[in-house]
Parts: sequence; structure tokens; C-alpha cells
Amino acid sequence: MKNRLLPALVACVCGISTSTLFAASIGPGSVNFTGSAGVSAVAVDFFGDPTSGCSTAGVGLLGCFAVNVPLSGAFATGLTPLTVGGTIQDLVNPPISGFNYLSKFISFNNGVFFDLTYIVPGGAAPCVAALANNPNYSCTPVISGVTSPFTLTNSSDASNASVFFNVQVDAYTGVVGTGSTPYVGAFNTPSAGKNIAGILLDINSGATVNAAYSANFLGTDVPEPGTVALIGLGLGAILLSRVRRKSTQN
Repeated sequence: MKNRLLPALVACVCGISTSTLFAASIGPGSVNFTGSAGVSAVAVDFFGDPTSGCSTAGVGLLGCFAVNVPLSGAFATGLTPLTVGGTIQDLVNPPISGFNYLSKFISFNNGVFFDLTYIVPGGAAPCVAALANNPNYSCTPVISGVTSPFTLTNSSDASNASVFFNVQVDAYTGVVGTGSTPYVGAFNTPSAGKNIAGILLDINSGATVNAAYSANFLGTDVPEPGTVALIGLGLGAILLSRVRRKSTQN
């Protein structure tokens, strides 16, 4: 009786794995968009792109963005370059790196959603005030005792700095529980209008650094951890079935 139930269980588990892996996932693709934002010690306030008639300032209010090339995969349809492509939620209290879930962090006008899952910690050493005016100096601010997501880099003449940070999201259409595709994104501000010393002064004094940004997201078809666990359970059941059958024959 046990031998009859085991193949059925395996078939059931494998069937669940397949549907979970592909249902509502948007698959591999890429999307690029632009806008403006204000960065402070307590928030990343996404505004919009004034050239596209899309600009909303204020922490807690939906920002917006203009899509740009390249667009591929699910983003190749339903979105028109140089026009408003959707909305984006602010990161608040404060922008701490690490696991950080935010439902519908980004909503595209073609029905694709990004749920924020992880904010990658900045990749440089902690900022040292004595070096903040040095050419080509790179550092990551520590905000409220926590490593921030930002990597700051001074220009070659130390007159300006760029701001960079990475995030990870789950991309899907419809209901998130039916499946998603992991995407990674990079936000980049080529010019903050001041160098690292100026940025640190603003952040430490409670002011906001406003600048234009570009964002690039790229996705690949990689099974979610839950799906991998189900697949492993199915393979383990198959192996157990073979071992028991061999033992019975002997």
C-alpha cells in the first residue's frame, strides 16, 4: 500500500513545483527608467521625471518615472520609451540595507509589479570625513549606526560625486503568491551636484540631497527557495522509493 501511495505523492509534489515555478512569472527581461529623488538620513523620496510631465515630491507619496531603452522581455510591450512608465514607492524609516519587503515597490503601466525583497548594503568602506574632499574617493555612509545602501564616489577633481545603490525584487503579474521572477536593480545618480563632503554635511544636518537618477533592472529565470525545496522533496521521495523497491526484491 505504501509503495502505491509514494509515486502518487511524488507526482503531486513535482506538479506543484512546476506550477509554482512558471505561473505568473514574467521571465527574463530588462527595463530602464529615469526620474529624480531626494536622499536624506530617513528616506529616499522618489519624485519623478519633469520632462515627461511626471513629478511628485513628498515622502509617503507615490513617485513616478519615465521608461527608456533598453526594454526587453515583458517590458517590450505595453511601455513606450520617453513616456511615463509607472509609479514607485519611497523608501523610509530610514533606508536601511538588508532584507526589506515592500509590496508593489514599483508598478509598471503594463501590469508588471516589483515587490522589494532586499536592499544591498553599500560596497565601500565607511566614509571618513577627513577624506571626503579627496579626488576619486569612494565610501559608504553609516546612518543611525547602520551601513547604508549607498556607495558615494568623488569625481577626479573632487567637485562632484555620484551616488549608487542596488536592490533585489520579485517581478510578477497578477497575484504574487502564484509565482515570480527574481530581478536585480541598480539606481545611479551620476551627479549629485556636490562632493562627498557636501553630501555628508546635508545628511548629518537633516537636509535632503536632490538629484536625477537612472535605474536598470535585469531578471533571470531562477527557481524561488520554496520551489527548490519542493523539487528537492520530490527527488528525495523518488530516491526513497527506489531504495525500498530494491530492498523488497532482495
